[in-house]
Amino acid sequence: MRRLLYPLLLLVFTLSLSAQSPVQELNALYREYHEYSLREFPERATSAGRHEYNDRWTDYSPTAVERRRSTLRGYRDRARRHVTSSLPVAERLNHRLFIDAIDRELESIDLESYFSVASHYGGPVRTVLSTIDSTPVRTVQDYEKLIKRLEAIAPMADSLIAAANEGLRRKLQAPRRSVEIAAGIYQSQAAPTAQQSPLLKAFRQMPASIPEQEQRRLRDAATLAYQQSYQPAIRKLSTYLKATYSPATRASDGLAGNFNGAELYQVLIGQHTTTKMTAQEIHAIGRQEMDRIAKEMAAIRASTGFSGTPEEFEAKVLSAPAMLFRSEAEILAHGRDISKRIDPLLPKLFLKLPRMPYGVEAIPAAIARTAAPYYRAPALDGSRAGYFYLRTVDPEKQSRCCMESLILHEAVPGHHLQVALAREMENMPDFRKVGRYTAFSEGWGLYAESLGEELGMYASPYERYGRLQTEMMRAARLVVDTGVHALGWSRDQMIAAMAPGKGGWLNDDFIASEVDRYIGNPGQALAYKIGGLRILSLRKKAEQALGTRFDVRVFHDVILRNGALPLDILEEEVMAWIGTYK
Repeated sequence: MRRLLYPLLLLVFTLSLSAQSPVQELNALYREYHEYSLREFPERATSAGRHEYNDRWTDYSPTAVERRRSTLRGYRDRARRHVTSSLPVAERLNHRLFIDAIDRELESIDLESYFSVASHYGGPVRTVLSTIDSTPVRTVQDYEKLIKRLEAIAPMADSLIAAANEGLRRKLQAPRRSVEIAAGIYQSQAAPTAQQSPLLKAFRQMPASIPEQEQRRLRDAATLAYQQSYQPAIRKLSTYLKATYSPATRASDGLAGNFNGAELYQVLIGQHTTTKMTAQEIHAIGRQEMDRIAKEMAAIRASTGFSGTPEEFEAKVLSAPAMLFRSEAEILAHGRDISKRIDPLLPKLFLKLPRMPYGVEAIPAAIARTAAPYYRAPALDGSRAGYFYLRTVDPEKQSRCCMESLILHEAVPGHHLQVALAREMENMPDFRKVGRYTAFSEGWGLYAESLGEELGMYASPYERYGRLQTEMMRAARLVVDTGVHALGWSRDQMIAAMAPGKGGWLNDDFIASEVDRYIGNPGQALAYKIGGLRILSLRKKAEQALGTRFDVRVFHDVILRNGALPLDILEEEVMAWIGTYK
């Protein structure tokens, strides 16, 4: 009897394992994809608070790229086998967004792997420092992984060179100007001694729980890895970009100079805006927005009694000594003060606030002059807070007028509030929590700037003017990005078109670095204004449809409760919510 019973029980157990529901099968697929993504892109794992891959870097080689392409197609094929009509409503959205994410990743794989990899907005030029800076180091094992990661820079750099060569072969060429900037950044990153390098900061501040002898061993090993692996590899990368890649690439700044530039640019527009808009349509919207904002700025100047030109207002009022900062420490203190004044005001506009805190810090010195202010998300597991990195270089060129809108965009109620809420979503696949839709996230950030009025910020006309200056910059981006990549503009034309938004922290040096950003990262800068305009449009539709029933807190909950979404799906969600009132 026992001989018959055991095989029968085994068969029942096997059948129970294989008899998963479609929802269970899909959620297993989502988990598999998320784990694959963390393995393939270890920097993402570190950012998400997963530390088993803290000893390695992304493999940029063509072999790895083709492996990813095949794997992604496999995930998409498995997801497509499921009939979505049989799924619960929430699971249909998961399935739709999973297919969308894979489709977008496949569509952009060549551009990300072979085109942007050699630009100053691609590859490890920015991620190495930020990844090591965000890596927790508390134990001996943590430090040993960090040493292995420094040693692994050499094969990573070789893989990046192989990818850049493949890009040249495929005529997917980054612009020469961006490549030369990247070469300079790499050169400066390899310049500090081990005792000065920010990459080894953790080894200069080791916890007392690690014995002194162990500290010396780890510190010596890190110094050796830095000197024998990191510095030679990064210098090799810089030399390759200057001596080999740059002379072989295109001298034109715009994508129009590439053999299939118009096609590439349209793909990038779709990737970054999640729309089917054309460059010409976006350029026209940018012009209209710049005209509208210019009129509002003129009205504020008039309200202050100033009768001169915009340039004179910027020079005599916004750049007056009393409006300028005197030190980097003063900039940081001012930014932190604003953020903490905003925090208690948020319940006025939001039903739900994130549990995860955030900090305000200076952009690391190694990229301080080439990076715009940016936000770094908290870890998925809550082990690391979010951070907004503030531009503090040249404080004597920065005016106080723009700081409030910047904090509103990058911290709260902008990026931190949106991203932290997404990472804290319950009963949601992890791929949704870390979803990357630039038009949604940057559109929300721009929309968040406008919420300053409702939160009681922008108390003075100068702060309101500063907010319009930053909005003018986002509108100008639509004009200059499409100008250089679709209309054949020069860099000088781009700088001239950015001039109406100049002032505050938007000084000449920053505008020049912004223009180079648009050259090296086509289409990304379009996402801010396109996304912000869509969210504003959806709010107006809701206000008109609901009248006195409109509650801005509920509206914001509808916008944020699903994490980042493509703009067309976001609109569907909002319209469905409006429909529940009928």
